[in-house]
Amino acid sequence: MKRLVSLVIVIFLTGRLLAQDTLPHFTIVERGDKVVISWVNPYEKLVQLNVQRSFDGKRNFSTIYSATSPELPQNGFTDIRMPTNSIFYRIFYVVEGGAYFFSVVKRLGTVTDYTALRDINNLNLSNVSATDKRLITIKIKDTTYREIPAFSFRAFRDSVLRLTKDTMFAVNDSLVMLNPYIAREAFRASMFVFVNRDGLINLALPLVNDKKYQVKFFEENGAPLFEIDQLKESPLILDKTNFIHAGWFLFELYEDNKLKEKNKFYVPKDF
Repeated sequence: MKRLVSLVIVIFLTGRLLAQDTLPHFTIVERGDKVVISWVNPYEKLVQLNVQRSFDGKRNFSTIYSATSPELPQNGFTDIRMPTNSIFYRIFYVVEGGAYFFSVVKRLGTVTDYTALRDINNLNLSNVSATDKRLITIKIKDTTYREIPAFSFRAFRDSVLRLTKDTMFAVNDSLVMLNPYIAREAFRASMFVFVNRDGLINLALPLVNDKKYQVKFFEENGAPLFEIDQLKESPLILDKTNFIHAGWFLFELYEDNKLKEKNKFYVPKDF
């Protein structure tokens, strides 16, 4: 009976391991405002593992997580979901002895393996004439954007690459992935609610005795944190302990019950 139970446990655990991809592959799952990156480690002695993120999928990868126990056979990391699908992930890992590897690159919102895609300039358009009936399908993620005759695709490709910041990859000679460029919003610090070099939150508002100022603070995900119903002095310095942890916080500033500003500030980790 004990041997039977052990066999069942082995089968159960094996099934769970097979449900995820083994390095150099990994799994991405979107869950609301979170992105779960998970993997199975087939190596007995893995000494370092970093999850890296990029906005173009080719370069500028930065480490967003370093595993404290890289040798675990199964592990994962939860990233905060950003307001764009132009996010790529990969895993960098080192085995005992110093050999290091990069995983495949995966883009958020698609299961396409972008390491297999070809440069759009290498798409085979040789011997294409106006009588060629071949169509090239342009897709954005899983949606068909356009179908273009092969003989006119070159003009379309050149206009996209020359006049926009969009990127294109050839899956094969008849399928192309188009990734629209999404500009990252430039952040401008508030003049009224800001963090000084000591990590303290400053509220500096004019005519504080003549106007009613109200400030509401929120977590980055919009969850209410606390509020100051009426500011009675300026400048006012708030202790960092009011914000519990490091990271981005949102605020709404009201002047005489009218919204004056919506913005955010960053409380650094090393105060």
